[in-house]
Amino acid sequence: MPAKSGASSSSMHTTSSFASSWISSSPSRQSPSRPSPSRNGPRTTPSRDFTRRSTLDMDLLDSPAHKMILELSQMMIQSTQEFNERLDHATAEDAKLHQQQLAKAAAEHERVRNGASMECERILLEQELEKRRKEEEQRKELQRLQQERARKEAEARQQEWETKRREEEAARQAAEHQKRLQEADDRVRAQREAEELARRQKMEQDTADRNAREAAVAAAAAKQAEARTAQAPTQLLQKPPPSVAPAPVTNQVTSQPVSADVENLHTKYLDLHKRMKEFWKPFKAECAVKGNPIKGAVGDMRRELRKAMGQITVKREDTRNVIRKIRDIITATRNAGGPTIDIRPFFATQSIPNLSNEADAQYPCILLYAYICFVKFAIKQFEQEAANEDGRIIAELGAIVASLMIDPNFVWNNVPMTDLLLAKFHRVCPILFGIRGNMETKEGQVRLGMLPVGGEAPAVNVYNQRMLGLAAGYAALSLRVVEKPAIPASEYWRALAFLCNTPSASLYGGHFMVIKGLLKDYAKKFITMYGRAGRAMILRATVTLPARAPANVVSTANLVSVLPDSWKMQGLVLQ
Repeated sequence: MPAKSGASSSSMHTTSSFASSWISSSPSRQSPSRPSPSRNGPRTTPSRDFTRRSTLDMDLLDSPAHKMILELSQMMIQSTQEFNERLDHATAEDAKLHQQQLAKAAAEHERVRNGASMECERILLEQELEKRRKEEEQRKELQRLQQERARKEAEARQQEWETKRREEEAARQAAEHQKRLQEADDRVRAQREAEELARRQKMEQDTADRNAREAAVAAAAAKQAEARTAQAPTQLLQKPPPSVAPAPVTNQVTSQPVSADVENLHTKYLDLHKRMKEFWKPFKAECAVKGNPIKGAVGDMRRELRKAMGQITVKREDTRNVIRKIRDIITATRNAGGPTIDIRPFFATQSIPNLSNEADAQYPCILLYAYICFVKFAIKQFEQEAANEDGRIIAELGAIVASLMIDPNFVWNNVPMTDLLLAKFHRVCPILFGIRGNMETKEGQVRLGMLPVGGEAPAVNVYNQRMLGLAAGYAALSLRVVEKPAIPASEYWRALAFLCNTPSASLYGGHFMVIKGLLKDYAKKFITMYGRAGRAMILRATVTLPARAPANVVSTANLVSVLPDSWKMQGLVLQ
C-alpha cells in the first residue's frame, strides 16, 4: 500500500540520519588531537588521511554499538510500520463504516420517499373517491327530491280524493248513525218495558213464595212445640261432628305440551301486534287530513320523539335528560286532547281490573299512538346500535324504554304498557320466546324473525345484526335491579333456557346471534342475580350449545364459544 511505502522510506531515512549523526558526533571524530587543515596547515598526504578515515569507518560498522544501533533502527522501523498498518486499518474501517452509514441513509431516504409517494397517491385516491361519493350523493338526492315531489303530488291528489270520499262517507255514516240511534232508543225502550213487566211479575211471585214459606215455618214451629211437650226433661248431650279440613290446593300439571303454551302465548302477542297496526295506520292517516285539530300535535310528537331517541349517549346524565325530554313530549301529546279508545284489547297478558263503568276503559288515542311510535323507534334503535361494539348505548336505551313503559303518569289504571313492547319483540325476534322454524322456507324465515327491511328482501348479515341488537336490548330491559321492572329477570332466564333446549336440527345462525346479544355485555350482571345457577346456564349457552351446532352454522356458533375467553380478560372466570 502507498502508506506503507511512505512509512518505510521515512523510517529508513530517519535511521540513516540517526546513524550518520551518531557517527559524526563520535568523540574520536571530534578529538582535539586530530589534525585539522586549519590548525596544521595544508595536508601533505591526502591519500593516507583517506585511508585512515576508511579504516575508522569500517571499524565503526563492525563495532557492537553499531549493530545495536542498526537493531534499534530496525525495531523502530518495524514499530513505525505496525503503527502505520494499524492506522491504515482503522482508517479503512472508518471509511467502510462511513460508506455503510451513507448506504443506510440513502435506503432510509428512499423508503421515506416511497412512503410519501404512496401516501400522496392514497390521498389523491381518497379525494377522488370522496368526489365520486359526493357526486353520487348529489345524484341520489336529486333523484330523491324528484321522487319526493312526485310522491307529494300523488299524495295530494290521493288526499283530495280521500277527503271527498271521507266527506261522503261521513254523511252516510251520520245518517246511518242517526238511524242506529233511533233503533237503539226503540230497543232500549222496549227492553225497559219488558224488564219492568218482568220485575213486576217477579215481585208478585216473590210475595207469593214468601207467604208460602211463612206458612210452612209456622206449621213446623207448632209441630216442634208439640214434640217438646212429649219429650223427657233430661236430654242427652251431643258432641258436634268433627270438622273436615279443606284439602290443600296443589299445582296441577297441565296436559298441554310446553310448545303449545309457547305457541299460544306467541299467537296472543302477534294478534296484539296486528291490532296495534290496524289502529295506528288509520289514525295516522286521519290525523294527516287538513283541518284535523290534532294534526300538528301528532306530527310534532313523531318528529321530536325520533330526534330525542337519536340523542342517547353512554353518559347517565344524558340518559336522564332524554327521559325527561320524552316525558315532556308525551305529556304535551296527551294534553292535545282528541278521541279516546277502549284500551283493553291492547293488553295480551296483563291483568285487567274490574271496572264499575265502561267509560273507565277509555284511553286517549293520541297517547296510545305515541306509545306505539315510541316502541317502533326503540326497536329500530336496538337494531341499528348492534353495529356498535360499545354496548353501553343499548344499555342506556334499555333503561329509557323500561322507565317510560311503566311511567305512572301515562299507564292505564296502574297497568304498564309493556305488552305493546313485547308484541313488537314477538314480531321481530321470536327466537327469544322459544319459537322454532325452518329457515329453508319463507314461512319458517318469518317465524324466526327474518323479515324484509325497508322493502328489501331479507339478507343474512342484516338479519344476524338485527338479532344481535334486539337480544341485547331485551337483556337491557329485563336485567334491571329495580322494584318494578318492565320485563322481569325471569323472562331473561326463560329466553336463555329456550335457546339452550333448542334441538340441534333447529339451530340456525340467528339463535347464536341472539345468545351473543343476551350474554356479551350482561353475563356478569346475570351471575350477580342468579349465582351458581346463572353461571351454569351461561356455560350451557357458550360451551355445550355451540359444541352441538350444525356444520352450516359453526362459524356463527364460534362467535359465542369465544365469549368466555373475552370475559376472562375482563376478570370473569366461569369455571
